[in-house]
Amino acid sequence: MSLVVFLPLVAWFILGFFAPTILTSVDLPVPESVIASLSLVLVVAGFFRQWQWFYWCAWTAGFYAVIQLGLQQPLSQQPVTVLYEALPVWLSLTALLLALIKLPVLFSMNGFLLFIAAGLSPFLLLIEPFSGAVGLLNPSKMLSLAGEFPGVGTALWMMAMGGVWATTLLYRQASAFRWSQLVAWLALMVFVIGVKQTEASMWAVLVVSVSFLLALADRMLKLAYIDELTGLPQRRALMSELRYLRKRSAVCMLDVDHFKKFNDRYGHEVGDQVLRLLGSILKSVSGFKAYRYGGEEFTLVFSNNNEEKLKDVLETVRSKVANYPLALRDPSRPKKPQKGKEKRGKQSDKKTVKVTISLGATIKAPGDTPDSILKRADENLYAAKKAGRNRVILKN
Repeated sequence: MSLVVFLPLVAWFILGFFAPTILTSVDLPVPESVIASLSLVLVVAGFFRQWQWFYWCAWTAGFYAVIQLGLQQPLSQQPVTVLYEALPVWLSLTALLLALIKLPVLFSMNGFLLFIAAGLSPFLLLIEPFSGAVGLLNPSKMLSLAGEFPGVGTALWMMAMGGVWATTLLYRQASAFRWSQLVAWLALMVFVIGVKQTEASMWAVLVVSVSFLLALADRMLKLAYIDELTGLPQRRALMSELRYLRKRSAVCMLDVDHFKKFNDRYGHEVGDQVLRLLGSILKSVSGFKAYRYGGEEFTLVFSNNNEEKLKDVLETVRSKVANYPLALRDPSRPKKPQKGKEKRGKQSDKKTVKVTISLGATIKAPGDTPDSILKRADENLYAAKKAGRNRVILKN
């Protein structure tokens, strides 16, 4: 889902390469269309209080403005030549810095200063001594085949850096917002390669804006349907799934045994650790869709009603949880990840606890509604707890 933010960039590339006349035939007002697209992103991001998008909009707007100022003069002039030699380097450095730092809250002193810096940093390229110094670092010069094909060097640099960036995001299973940052950098880099196409900067910003909007939509969808603590779909997604439940289906309700006492004894942080563990185990077992129903309760939805298979899967889940030695986090554990890794494994006396769950399942009957099948599964869950907990009960 996160990679959908690449669609605008891919569409722009395909049209620009195979059907450039389509782009040139579209008559959009400049810079009104750019201002409108970035303003739309700011309005949507502000409405949903997703302030991190503001920094990237400021960065995009700053580079677009600098590019437009540069295009007002012939490309053959020395200051403009120096500007475009420095653009790939400064684009890359500022984009990486903005992507790597922890973005502060916008309505704070650090947030305000970063917002201003993101928008104004591109204008440093208009200072000829600065752009000249940055241009000397341009790695594309070494890759441009003895200077005969400067665009080739920039393209190779873009592919090399973009490949490393994308690989890192894939490894970290990054969010759509992280991927949209890469799209923003790539779109402006594509313009740098085709700098003689004066309308390319406008299309680059429109691509970035649509990519940001898609990332915002992905973020809102996950906030509405995905539980942040466990990474599982939450109750709203479950009720939508139950409305279209197949005839041969089954539903299971489960929760953590004595969770309130566990929370009272070890604290809510450890309680969250238990819920994250349970979410991880549920995602690791196949054969069902898992949802966080609320609190310490989870719901499993099966697309088959074979009792033997259901019992086997449910027993696997129960035993995995019961046999997992949950290591309690040390209150004195270092906050920095690196120090935490060094300390981890050196303590042999780390306290571990065992957690158990109870599960109540039922098979879909004719005429079942979402409420009726959940109620029956919940009754079976209560029966499992009454029978001694840490067990599975499956009945209609």
